[in-house]
Amino acid sequence: MFHRAVLASLVVAGTVLTLPATETSANSLGPSVVPKLSLTASLAAEPVDMLLCLAADVSESVTEGERDLQKQGHAAAISDPRVVDIIESGVHGKIAALYIEWADQDQQFIGADWHIIEDQQSAERFANAISTSPAPPWIDWEVRNTSTSEVLRYCLKQFDEAPGHSMRRIIDISSDGTNNVGHQVARIRDQAVDEGVVINVLAIEDSLNPFPDGTHTRPSEGLVGYFRNNVAGGTGSFVHAAKGYASFEDMIRQKFLLELASINPIRPIQHP
Repeated sequence: MFHRAVLASLVVAGTVLTLPATETSANSLGPSVVPKLSLTASLAAEPVDMLLCLAADVSESVTEGERDLQKQGHAAAISDPRVVDIIESGVHGKIAALYIEWADQDQQFIGADWHIIEDQQSAERFANAISTSPAPPWIDWEVRNTSTSEVLRYCLKQFDEAPGHSMRRIIDISSDGTNNVGHQVARIRDQAVDEGVVINVLAIEDSLNPFPDGTHTRPSEGLVGYFRNNVAGGTGSFVHAAKGYASFEDMIRQKFLLELASINPIRPIQHP
């Protein structure tokens, strides 16, 4: 597993830091700044085929059981031999990934920090880090809104701290509701896409704990339509739908296979 302190010392030694001047805390990027990747950090890190930020919604509409299904689904999918096989077939034969749980504007939690995944053993280490990660310290708070815009900004910041560098940077969102607090999500999406980042979404339909008026988890254009219009973006981006959390593992596996196809586009995808 990558240790953040190591990269921090490398970046300082290189005298280039790209954190915005308006930053106020470790979990905040300031009022409207989307960070750019640090060139020094990239040069200090090893080349990988992809940087992958996995971001799982654990806001109020997500039950404890549904949160666990997301964790175990991500863990099982990333360590699936078919997924690992595609990772190994890339130019560098490795990717870097981390797992984040998120809710409100100031509620982002790194459940599993950056790992280099290059074989079955390293994939299983990352999967174990996800499946055994502790609950976020704010998970029992009464208010846990859904700030998709802020987790996008948070993921962008994490790319600067990755142990590898790659031009392929993907934010992988799983969520069952609309952005209902924080910045306008479409604007943050557009800024991220301008930086070359791809945002894919797994829309989890049929929430077991919807808001009373239904608009948060069942928007007028449908959840898939909402994410397609406001959140997903970048070359080759897509939105998939899981019919409830029970199908999450299968859908996230398919999603990984599609995302990783860009590593070796001439190799056919082995569908489940």
